Amino acid sequence: GRMTDGLVRRQRICELLLEQGYVDVGELSKQLSADTATIRRDLQKLESEGTARRVHGGAYPEQGREGVEVDFGLRMNFHTEAKRKIAARAAALVKNGDTLFLDAGTTSYMVAQELVNHTSLVVATNSLVAAEVLRAARGVTLFVVGGRYLQHTRSLIGPMAEDSIRSLQFRKMILATAGIDFKHQALTMSALEEVPIKRTAVERSEQVILVADRSKFGKPSLISMIPLDVVRTIVTDAPPPDEALEVLRTLKIELLTTNSTDAA
Repeated sequence: GRMTDGLVRRQRICELLLEQGYVDVGELSKQLSADTATIRRDLQKLESEGTARRVHGGAYPEQGREGVEVDFGLRMNFHTEAKRKIAARAAALVKNGDTLFLDAGTTSYMVAQELVNHTSLVVATNSLVAAEVLRAARGVTLFVVGGRYLQHTRSLIGPMAEDSIRSLQFRKMILATAGIDFKHQALTMSALEEVPIKRTAVERSEQVILVADRSKFGKPSLISMIPLDVVRTIVTDAPPPDEALEVLRTLKIELLTTNSTDAA
């Protein structure tokens, strides 16, 4: 119906905003085969949701800052379906009775939504949105890691947050990343401030589960500071390139894809 068409179009516009940093109304109209009035309405809606900033003839991502830090709201619209499936698959790996660290990120936020009905779970997180989802979950004992609030990831970071993570121990961690640079066997981050906190949680976790949709494979990013070999399991939506598969085999990383039942 019309509703879902609009949603699909707007998700596509968000993807283009992320990829290009700017979208042109005329171009969008051609690419998405919709008239310019419709595209303008889409951009208006994205602007009201705080994900786009309209200018004459086009739009920029809101808070795009040279495409380095893209706001959480915008990333929520990116590969939504894939992320939801990935989140469900990752949440299924979490067993009742587990102690879990939940990283900040849009995919891990969706994992939080999937964990609401788990029982006797202990979850620690530095994500305010994940905490918001889990605070009402009866079967979850929730620890929120305190620290400095980082707006664009809606997370808490800094030495205070790292210290509180160091005092805990986790059976599993759900880790999110901006990209997987498999050539250099590293996870790439878009925000430097997030690296120490992710590292600290990784050190305190027995099993690190990386949630990443296929678009993240092969993405070199500005900052790569976490070695890929800390990861035990990757949950993704489609098999990555062969080159990546080679690397995963070498590092003995288990690969789970949501669109098939097998593991590499």
